[in-house]
Amino acid sequence: MDRPRSFDGVEQLAVHLSEAGLDLQICQLSDGPMRGQLALRRLGPLRLMRLQLNRRLHVAGPKPADQQVLALDLTQSPGPSLTPLRAHGVAVGPDMLFGLDVRSDVHLSTPEVLDLGVILLQPSRLKRSSTDLGWADIEATGLASNCLAISPERHRRLRGFLLALLTSPVPPPEGLSRDLLPLVLEAMVQGSSCQASLLPAPTRLELVKQAQQWVREHPQEPITLDALCRQLHAGRRSLLQGFQEHLGMGPMAYIKLHRLHGIRRELLEAHPGAVSIGGLAVRWGFLNAGHFARDYRRLFGELPSQTLAGGG
Repeated sequence: MDRPRSFDGVEQLAVHLSEAGLDLQICQLSDGPMRGQLALRRLGPLRLMRLQLNRRLHVAGPKPADQQVLALDLTQSPGPSLTPLRAHGVAVGPDMLFGLDVRSDVHLSTPEVLDLGVILLQPSRLKRSSTDLGWADIEATGLASNCLAISPERHRRLRGFLLALLTSPVPPPEGLSRDLLPLVLEAMVQGSSCQASLLPAPTRLELVKQAQQWVREHPQEPITLDALCRQLHAGRRSLLQGFQEHLGMGPMAYIKLHRLHGIRRELLEAHPGAVSIGGLAVRWGFLNAGHFARDYRRLFGELPSQTLAGGG
């Protein structure tokens, strides 16, 4: 196993995920310094990952083209959360597998504290194992949806096995991949029979995705709520409700967070003395220096000058 990698901030997390083959855009949604750890382990044809962090995030981007993704909550005793884990707008319960649909991208909103397990493998390997076990139609059942609710007992067994593999101080035998895959497949087959009870994602999710796309394509362009509604051909109420449902905030608050991240990236890449913090803030749409410094410190736990001094 690679040595578990600690990270401070979404920029370091994005680099670690990119090295693991996941090219994702990450936005921190809750205030305070972000800390976390990423553990990776290769087990025969499987790649296993554990992500632990302490702040709410929004994560989006493509899934690896040649990999089947399966994710589950590794929290031992998950308690109630005001901001549940959401995948494509669906609230992911404590006994779910998600991320299965290879046709969809990653669109994940996390709770304040996350302990996430991810299994990656080639789809052909999953299909071959399914056929060997007598479930030749796994693509038509278990992979027909992005989220599957499974029994608490199956989830507990799968979670415990995955944690044991990820935390073992010595590399486990590659043959254990043959023990993990049947647990995954049994859970998928059992979960597919309960799929009718899973609520679909709210329709406003697509509106949120369109707004996020506009923000990515116009990172510094001034915008008001009414102007954003006109860009999206959407009503204020629908846009406000969509963002509140999926990100726990309004669209303008999300845009401000997104642009604070843009400033932070520039500060981390700049050399002290080579950039004006005030000028950079104005370019990103922050006209009040005091309010900008306050918002920046609240989100990242440090002043812009401290970020600049530690960057370059």
